[in-house]
Amino acid sequence: MAARRAHNPKVVGSNPTPATNFQLQNPSKTQPKLSLTEHKVFTTSSFKVFTNPQKVFTRELLLTFLKSRANGLSPRTITDYEWRLQRFIGYPLTSQGIKDFLDNLTCKNGKWNYFKCVRALINWLYRNNHLSDNPITFVETPKRQKKLLPAISQEQLHTLLEHCHCDRDKAILNFLWYSGTRLSEAASIKASDFNWSEGTVIVLGKGNKFRKALSGNGIVKAWFTSHDNFELDASGIQMMLKRLGKESGIHCNPHSFRRGFAVHQVKSGLSTRVVQALGGWEQISMVERYTKSLSFDDALKLYKGTQD
Repeated sequence: MAARRAHNPKVVGSNPTPATNFQLQNPSKTQPKLSLTEHKVFTTSSFKVFTNPQKVFTRELLLTFLKSRANGLSPRTITDYEWRLQRFIGYPLTSQGIKDFLDNLTCKNGKWNYFKCVRALINWLYRNNHLSDNPITFVETPKRQKKLLPAISQEQLHTLLEHCHCDRDKAILNFLWYSGTRLSEAASIKASDFNWSEGTVIVLGKGNKFRKALSGNGIVKAWFTSHDNFELDASGIQMMLKRLGKESGIHCNPHSFRRGFAVHQVKSGLSTRVVQALGGWEQISMVERYTKSLSFDDALKLYKGTQD
């Protein structure tokens, strides 16, 4: 009986599920001390050696974390978490370990995306009692170089439409620009999702949540009168835009249409709050970042319009 108890460790904390071999536990006083295991982590300067009892990030913890995200995030976001956090495996779950990981990255602005994933991981570990304190609070957020990202103007949209090879491509371009939807949202819509009398469409948005978006213009309506969908998946739309970009000389991708939507709506006189709601942005700061391309002349024109 005593032998069976030895192989049945008690559950740590308030978690009602049985403890697994990847849960981080501190050895009890009655148990023999484990031998120190070395963890070599490459840094920009040299190899650093970390030893237990420092807790390091493991593959098992990554899988558990990803499983906890499954009900609240889209599959694409979960895949992004996995891709980025795999590189964090082996690093100590300490402030210094996180700093060393970020220092070892050479992707410049991309460091912020890695930091965001690590921050979500560390906060989850802390909330679930895997860590006694939260090391992310002592890590400075990586700075991002501020630059204006490309936004498709109405004139550029017309040029791109002239290079389209078929009505389907024209419908996709018009929908992206006039609705401001994300690529994944546009690729999954069907004719039954539209409410033409209201001028809206139901899309599956960020966070795996449904939301309303603008339906687009008459060209989009004409397409969905005789078709159920765009007949292209997300990768197909990306390839089509890449081809149009080469033929027209205009740098375009799915998100440049979304930015173009935001800039156009603000130029038309809508407030950033209204544009945020129409485009389904979680934070108004994103809309404000996109509309930094507005010139003084644009602002003056809007100002004069309010004085008439």
